[in-house]
Amino acid sequence: MTKAAPSCTYRVQLNAGFTFADLAGIAGYLAELGVSHAYLSPSLQAAAGSSHGYDVIDPQRLNAELGGVEGFAELSHRLRALGLGLVLDIVPNHMALDGRDNRWWWDVLANGPSSPFARYFDIDWDSPERKLTGIVLVPVLGDHYGRVLEAGDIRLAREGGAFVVRYFDHVLPVSPRSIDRLLEAAAARLDGGRAGEAAADLAALGVEFGDLPHALIVDPDLAAERQRQSRLLSRRLHLLAASDPEVDAALDAEVEALSGDVDRLDELLQRQNYRLAFWRTASEELDYRRFFNIESLVGLRVEDEPVFRDTHRLIAALVEGGLVTGLRVDHIDGLRDPLGYAQRLADDTGGLWVVVEKILAADESLPEAWPVAGTSGYDFLNRVNELLVAEDNLGALTDAYHAFVGHPVDYPEVVRSSKLQIMRDELAAEV
Repeated sequence: MTKAAPSCTYRVQLNAGFTFADLAGIAGYLAELGVSHAYLSPSLQAAAGSSHGYDVIDPQRLNAELGGVEGFAELSHRLRALGLGLVLDIVPNHMALDGRDNRWWWDVLANGPSSPFARYFDIDWDSPERKLTGIVLVPVLGDHYGRVLEAGDIRLAREGGAFVVRYFDHVLPVSPRSIDRLLEAAAARLDGGRAGEAAADLAALGVEFGDLPHALIVDPDLAAERQRQSRLLSRRLHLLAASDPEVDAALDAEVEALSGDVDRLDELLQRQNYRLAFWRTASEELDYRRFFNIESLVGLRVEDEPVFRDTHRLIAALVEGGLVTGLRVDHIDGLRDPLGYAQRLADDTGGLWVVVEKILAADESLPEAWPVAGTSGYDFLNRVNELLVAEDNLGALTDAYHAFVGHPVDYPEVVRSSKLQIMRDELAAEV
């Protein structure tokens, strides 16, 4: 595969309807066009059914819906045989919050600040409200929390030795430490003979769950112990329920009873590492960085070495293996340290050809210190667009606009006031 800088790229949007194999099938056509590189949309594992790939849920896997590892390798080999390179679009700024499919985020919701991935995401764990310290806002409710709770739309469910909260299509983990009272109540449903012994076992498990280290304890050893003990206790609970139908029935009965009791369910929810909230609260109360104002995309702290390594390990391997010969970096303006990121990426890929999505203002230039080949071309497209606009008609168009709004307007002032409005309203939480 060519390692030369691209002379002409052909951008391909991949999804379940057009996969690695489909692209391999038209590679000969691209070569005949004179294209030097196929430029792929993001190809790491995205949310199920994603039409674009920018909602990555696992940066350590190639997207199974596109053909996975085997499909990507076959595509790369086909391109190489035709003398074509492969430019891959990557997304270092954010990941998608897609239930349990994003295992890092799922672990954060289950274990809070003590999760090994708690510092991977750009979350403000230190809320000025004491009761919200160590809590992540989850703004997914269709109405205010109390109304949704009263309506019975939030339910508890059991999955073997673990529990989850369900709200229509949304599923969230229940903190292991918070199920102690539930197990105690389920044990009270059992009495006499063998059931009495099972009740004692169930109650003892409840005590052990309740004794797990608190999620606010971030000492690495204690956090690791919490994780290990949680897995062991969940396994023991699963085995106990699987081996004793009465225990199984008592647990299910208690889950149903708790789901129907607003006060008890609220008490359980208040002990989670997240706070369910009306979706409209996000613009002012959200405590994690988003991609623009999209709550389902959470910012990554890629400026931290461990996060960079875990999110770029596969990318580096693809480059080292010669399967990828160029990179396009999505939304580099969203990163805390764009220069540091670009330098680290250059070091990690041996100085590979890289372009970045950097939206330049009319009077702005790409920083010369960035070790990249350039931008992905918005500034060029602006110039091309200007060639296609009849400047002679600007006066008539401006007059029509002033007549429509009822008064003359100064365009730079419109830009400024619009930016302030977005900061004040849509991005109030980020500010």
